[in-house]
Amino acid sequence: MSNVFFSNLAKGVEDECRRQDWNLILCNTNDKHSRDISYIQVLADKGVDGILFCMALDSSKKKGMESIGLMEKLKIPFVMIDRFLEGARCCFVSLNHELGGYMATEHLLKLGHRRIGCVTGPDVLEDSMARLTGYKKALAEYEIDFEPSLLYHGNYDRESGINGADYLVDKDVSAIFAFNDMCAYGVYNRLKRLGKSVPEDISLVGYDNIFFSEILDVPLTSVEQPVYEMGVEAVKQLIDGINSGNCAEKSILFQPRLIVRESTSEYKER
Repeated sequence: MSNVFFSNLAKGVEDECRRQDWNLILCNTNDKHSRDISYIQVLADKGVDGILFCMALDSSKKKGMESIGLMEKLKIPFVMIDRFLEGARCCFVSLNHELGGYMATEHLLKLGHRRIGCVTGPDVLEDSMARLTGYKKALAEYEIDFEPSLLYHGNYDRESGINGADYLVDKDVSAIFAFNDMCAYGVYNRLKRLGKSVPEDISLVGYDNIFFSEILDVPLTSVEQPVYEMGVEAVKQLIDGINSGNCAEKSILFQPRLIVRESTSEYKER
């Protein structure tokens, strides 16, 4: 819950539970799959009516399917929220992350940038891979070859941004797309320490548009996720599934929005 993104998500969930007069038990797994499994069993033992499941950061597809299989075995209605699994037969509420990745990259391309580095999320997460697909799609539309060497594989945290900045500066990029705002903060702080100005030397785009983004020294251009609304919708879907006795297999995708601020500018010849 130290990530503001999940605090906002939890607020949407809590507010909608209160509106519908349902009680909420909040479990913080610290992004550990082992805790996912443990908490699912604990919640089952407490007789909960349903689970809103946001998969742990370290979950491979095999681990994610293990969690889903346990909830199915225990016959607990559930809805996946934010992170999702390709092929999982359940209801999930998420964002069109491919479009989000595309929008961030297209914005930089329109500004004239051609060497655009990325600090990605974990390779095992579908949402990170979808953002990368959007990045590649935008490059292809501008007839720019995809260079794997311009990717730094991160972990959706500030430290990944710091390390990613060190790596990408050596690759002579003119812009960096960080796959979440926590990474972007790490990139920004590291660039500042390296004597690089944002956006004069390197343009920077984040993802999530959490409230810190607009109060940085240089306000951050970011892809906005309507995370509060996603939390509200997930609760509605779960309660509907509990009441009907059937959490139908379906995907509800919210649409991203690019919020342009001062961290991006037109490419300048060096």
